[in-house]
Amino acid sequence: MGQSSIEIVENDIESIVKDIEQFFDTMENKKFLIVGGKGFIGTYFVKVLSRINKSLKKPIKITVIDNLITAKDKDPYQDPNITFLEKDISKEIQYADDLDYIIHAASIASPPYYRKYPLETIDVNYQGTRNLLELSKEKKVSGILFLSSSEIYGDPDIIPTPESYQGNVSCTGPRACYDESKRLAETVSILYEQIFKIPVKIARLFNVYGPFLNLDDGRMIPDFMKSAIKESKIIIHSDGSVTRSFCYITDVISALFKILMVAPPGSICNVGNDKEEISVKNAAELIKKIVESPVEIEYKKSDDPNYVVNNPQRRCPDLSHIRKIINYEPQINFEEGLRRIYLWYTGN
Repeated sequence: MGQSSIEIVENDIESIVKDIEQFFDTMENKKFLIVGGKGFIGTYFVKVLSRINKSLKKPIKITVIDNLITAKDKDPYQDPNITFLEKDISKEIQYADDLDYIIHAASIASPPYYRKYPLETIDVNYQGTRNLLELSKEKKVSGILFLSSSEIYGDPDIIPTPESYQGNVSCTGPRACYDESKRLAETVSILYEQIFKIPVKIARLFNVYGPFLNLDDGRMIPDFMKSAIKESKIIIHSDGSVTRSFCYITDVISALFKILMVAPPGSICNVGNDKEEISVKNAAELIKKIVESPVEIEYKKSDDPNYVVNNPQRRCPDLSHIRKIINYEPQINFEEGLRRIYLWYTGN
């Protein structure tokens, strides 16, 4: 019998908690601000911290900020240690309480959404980041983690791509509102570390997937999964040769907590999985296999003329740096991760 959606997530949370238990003493009685906490990645941060509280005498106080622009889960939290604030961080942030750690996971990250909301994407990535850096300065936090993206590299001509790669990015293309605002957010983050000694750490995420990635998100994995589950055609708007390296959410969240807690201020780390670079075509075939779907794969030019403009042809991280800093090694292979997200999509 397959696992339920709840069991998939609970098992994920338990594996993350076990992997970061060395930080429980440091986290005890601290105050965390999770920005974008109703989103895909933010949801995992909140659930992990809530689960850690079961092991602590003095609980972590968790404040979640989200503007709910793309959030599907708008239900109130039942945990008394979680406070929710509906705010737009691109506006002035007024926050009366003390703070120890900030995790900045707020962003419109799906291409269909950031192209629908380009100015809002720029606002949250730049002005929102600067507002949180100002808050970090005011509260004298012990650490702030900014979630950046492999998109800052554009269409790289060095694969695997190291943090030192300066990028091959269009500043005016259809993806520029996201790519360039993430780049600027990194710039201002490093300036705050250099000028004001804010203990900021930056993580460049490579194609993260897992539960809470909504089926209508518009990114490749949920898009293909939805088609396979509903037995409608999987549409690929290219020849299928473009490659990506996908990283399951548990590997990412464990790494991000470790970066926040132990990486030196000013650190910039790629976070992803360098073990499996897979073509879009092969990913579609693997999803068909896991879902056991008879669905056809159709190669069809998109009606949107900008769909594949500036689309990176390959994406795979060089993880040498993060391996040195936190001894990082991704654990979940692509097929296992797809199996988990499929069970989450279809479980009861």
